[in-house]
Amino acid sequence: MQLTNVQAAQKEPYVWELQVEVPADEVQRTTEAVYRRLSRSIRVPGFRPGHIPPGLIKRWVGEEQIRQQILEDLLPEALMIALKEHNLEPIVLPDWRDVQFAEGQPLRFVAEVITKPEVKLGEYKGLTLKRTKVQVTDEMVQQSLEEVRQELARYEATDEPAQEGDRVRVRYQVLLEEDEEPREQWQSGTFVAGASGWTPPLPQNLVGKRQGDEAEFSFSYPDDYPNPQMAGKTVKVKFVVEGVLRRVLPELTDEVVQEELGLDNLEALMEEIKRDLEMRLRRAVRASETAQAEEALLKICQVTLPNALVEKFTNEFLAETETSLRRQGMTLEAWLARQGKTLDEYQDEVKQDTERVLRLRFILEAIADREGITVTDEEVQQALEGEQDVTEEDIASVRRRILEQRVMNLILTTAQWIEEIEGTKETEEEEREDETPNP
Repeated sequence: MQLTNVQAAQKEPYVWELQVEVPADEVQRTTEAVYRRLSRSIRVPGFRPGHIPPGLIKRWVGEEQIRQQILEDLLPEALMIALKEHNLEPIVLPDWRDVQFAEGQPLRFVAEVITKPEVKLGEYKGLTLKRTKVQVTDEMVQQSLEEVRQELARYEATDEPAQEGDRVRVRYQVLLEEDEEPREQWQSGTFVAGASGWTPPLPQNLVGKRQGDEAEFSFSYPDDYPNPQMAGKTVKVKFVVEGVLRRVLPELTDEVVQEELGLDNLEALMEEIKRDLEMRLRRAVRASETAQAEEALLKICQVTLPNALVEKFTNEFLAETETSLRRQGMTLEAWLARQGKTLDEYQDEVKQDTERVLRLRFILEAIADREGITVTDEEVQQALEGEQDVTEEDIASVRRRILEQRVMNLILTTAQWIEEIEGTKETEEEEREDETPNP
């Protein structure tokens, strides 16, 4: 494809605007190719595939659909050629706008191209970082044993009044005050007595009730309740307690451990708990060290982010958040009201987080380039083994994650560590290859 005209103008550092024109004859060739493709793929009574006249195809498929297919064929190829002419390498898919397209006329469009910003690296080797040595204590083991007891708890029926945390089976009915007849039939459910977060607060009204008790209470929905049908309304809740189940915690004996957990004895359980705690502590330490290294890199390295890139990622995140909330039956405005934030405040937070993530990403990529750190296709495929419906975005994300892990390993293995042990500090340089796993 030959382009009639390509003009490039820099809007801001690392952001270019391309004005591209595709000649009419190229547009015509692509149009004819689209008609030939459609002639072979569609079925029109009375015509053999491949022998359907363009006019009939237009009526059968629709002009807008044909137009979209022509543009889908032309725009990416024209953009790729325009980028090569000006030696531009976009880091995100360029957005195009102001598309001018008519049959027999040249195709014109404008594309915004964002290129990778320059990174000025500081001395990233030998960073001074803090490390706190941690160890599994008896208190931690005992707490974990108590958590195991909680998980093995059983619920047994009791005739005593319900206490907070008991499970209570009830039949209940919700009525609006102005209704003479109930809008809902009796329903059944099991609630945790005293639990918060329910509207109306039925669980909180179950404390002190025993099997066979009947009671009712009134509740007024706030005026700003998210469901407009219930906002400001008052309801009456009637309920009948059908049973109270109380939590009974077992003693952790060898027999209980064998029967419930499949381990030899209580000692074996404690050893497993210690190993798990040590692994969790190592992960926590690694996370703390990584966070310190990231903050240090952000201070010593300089990156000028294109505003267009920050805005693009910020807007995409906001749109995804709004879509996710809508699927849950909530608007972004209602969710922000619960968080006590305005839309402007939330946008500022997202923008700041986006800037941090992007700056760190470009810094780590620059270090990888300088150090010759790479990730092979085989390593990416191995990491994605077993995954279904893998997209190009998934592949890029995995490749970036492995690369960033390797760069961070380099940062941590070359760091100077300030040890903090029981309130004392000592500085030492050491290799951490044994403690820093390879990705």
